[in-house]
Amino acid sequence: MRTISRAVGLAAAAALLMSACASGSDEPNDTTTGGTTNESTTDASGGAKFEAKDPLTLGYSVYDLQNPYWQSYSAGVKAGAEEAGVGITVVDQKSDQNAQVSGSLDLINQGISGLIVTPVQPSALPSTIDAAHDAKIPVVIADIGTAGDYDGYILSNNRNGGELAAQYVIDQLGGVAGTHKVGVIELHAGSVVGEERVAGFVDAIEANDSFEIVSSLDGNDTVDGGFAAAQDMLSANPDLEVIYAANDDSAIGAQRAMETAGKSVADGFYLIGFDGSDGAQDLIEKGLMSATVAQDPFGQGKKAVETVLALLEGTDPGYDDAATKTVFFPVELVTGDTLADFRASRAAQK
Repeated sequence: MRTISRAVGLAAAAALLMSACASGSDEPNDTTTGGTTNESTTDASGGAKFEAKDPLTLGYSVYDLQNPYWQSYSAGVKAGAEEAGVGITVVDQKSDQNAQVSGSLDLINQGISGLIVTPVQPSALPSTIDAAHDAKIPVVIADIGTAGDYDGYILSNNRNGGELAAQYVIDQLGGVAGTHKVGVIELHAGSVVGEERVAGFVDAIEANDSFEIVSSLDGNDTVDGGFAAAQDMLSANPDLEVIYAANDDSAIGAQRAMETAGKSVADGFYLIGFDGSDGAQDLIEKGLMSATVAQDPFGQGKKAVETVLALLEGTDPGYDDAATKTVFFPVELVTGDTLADFRASRAAQK
């Protein structure tokens, strides 16, 4: 991880001409929504685009610390800042868009050097980003979604997660004779991450002649929604063998529907979720769920800090997609065979 010391890093950051785009283009800055255009390494006055202040402190505007996922993300941000020897101020926005706008502006006014935001509503980001840039502060978006002329975006590799889930199903049933019927529980309409999770799974499954997707329904991201979707698809397809849910809550609901329909993982049914939540891990441990694709919010939090510091240093943040300034963070498949090791690795993060 890149580290800026409070003495050497501040001087270096102030002296360097910096860019928020990996292309290194010298074209004028364009604030088109989505942050997909090239940016200059200097501001309009010819000075450094970003500026590390003394003492160097970062700010994190977090979605809601009542949610265990964001608790882990925040812990990763704090750990990353501690490892880098920089200060960090975390503000809990409690799922309130207005509070996030005012809270982020307050962080900017406190003299932070970099801002990390997990947006309650991405559409509210542009004004915050503009205010940060006026103060020579880079802005990294941590999950959820983007808008405005942001400088970095960290999120799970959702498409690859869908591919991992599909490969697991293929490994389990691909060699078994016959065509295997599959159901998919989607996230709510318009969810970009949901679309990626489903597309990765569907494309891989449909490329294999041993499988047929017979139902794809919206689970509304909830346990109840997953129950209803799975109940409908099991009623219409009593010979269904696989359900892939684009989040764990929907998968937990699907497991309840399976019980009602007399289906179980123990009898050869396959149920795969996405998130790596505690509830999904518990079902896997009990033999009631086959697998989950686990995200790593702690690791993403550390990566968000690393990305902010790279921008302040004027070094390459290592975007996986330079056009959208995106870093895709790895995900992993967790099954009954790997659950113990997975839990041990997550326990070590705390």
